[in-house]
Amino acid sequence: MSEKLFSRHYDVGSEMLLDFLQQAMAGLPTITSYQLDDSGDRITFTTSLTLTSWGENMVAAAQSDGRDGSVLHVSGEPRVGALSTPWGEELHAATIESQLFAALAPSIEMARTNPIMMLQADHRRVEALFARIAATDDGERTGLVKQLVSALRVHMELEENHVYPLLAAEVDAGLAGEAEVEHQLARDALAQLEELTPDEPGFDAALTMVMAGIEHHVYEEEGEAFPRLASQLGSDRLAELARQLRTVRAELVDREQTAPGGASKTTAKRGPAEAKASRKPRPTRQSNRAGARRNTSRARINPDDTTKADLLQRAKKAGVSGYSHMSKAELAKALSRAD
Repeated sequence: MSEKLFSRHYDVGSEMLLDFLQQAMAGLPTITSYQLDDSGDRITFTTSLTLTSWGENMVAAAQSDGRDGSVLHVSGEPRVGALSTPWGEELHAATIESQLFAALAPSIEMARTNPIMMLQADHRRVEALFARIAATDDGERTGLVKQLVSALRVHMELEENHVYPLLAAEVDAGLAGEAEVEHQLARDALAQLEELTPDEPGFDAALTMVMAGIEHHVYEEEGEAFPRLASQLGSDRLAELARQLRTVRAELVDREQTAPGGASKTTAKRGPAEAKASRKPRPTRQSNRAGARRNTSRARINPDDTTKADLLQRAKKAGVSGYSHMSKAELAKALSRAD
């Protein structure tokens, strides 16, 4: 029979704690396998055979503890090894406890002062959900899609209200504007995915479209936006942002969990017009080839005349395949052919 083995409080949200826990388990040789449960709030795992014991039906569950923290509860069935005495179960549980806590400590400490870790943990959770949706049967996909939509809704609202304003003011307003446009494109794609049941034709194509857009967005954020923002803000302002995001994130997660009948559709937060209005207008640059003679009947789009965000929106409306992975020049070329 499974029994409670140990628990500990952490000053991070339950979802982030589970993300950090999966990373910790990946590096522990005593844990032979682990898997995030479909409920999204616990990890099942097994531990290797030792001279004292091994663990079966082990579960690590994260439970919210107020607005800013969570409690890690670990239960399971330690088994006495062939060469051990009965105290082997207790010793094995203590060994797993100390190893897990030690492996978690660096991530937890950094998360208190580095908001980038929180945002990247969100990215890893979304990527894991994409993989699980793609790999599971139709009957299990509906619940996973709801988890995906909820996770992305919280993450996007955090970034738009608290990260992108800083990115625009301190780093690059254009970069922040493009990120918001990509969020809106993601909302549109998620809304299409939500309208389909997993066994409907088109579900897999809609899932692929969402995955491609998010993958491109994550690549740009983690490769450019986040490093530049962290460098510009410095340690003190990053720590303040981390405290702010932890508090707001807990409120948003509570809202998602307590909303009657679930939260509204992904696109309900704000439409394209509102998203556009929230950003300052950005001037376009005049091309030095504006008067050049064209030798084709199609009007070519000069990437210097507009922004990547504008090109992304036009490519989506034009139905350009694979637009989310294109560079600015590639987008302009594809749109020139499509016009």
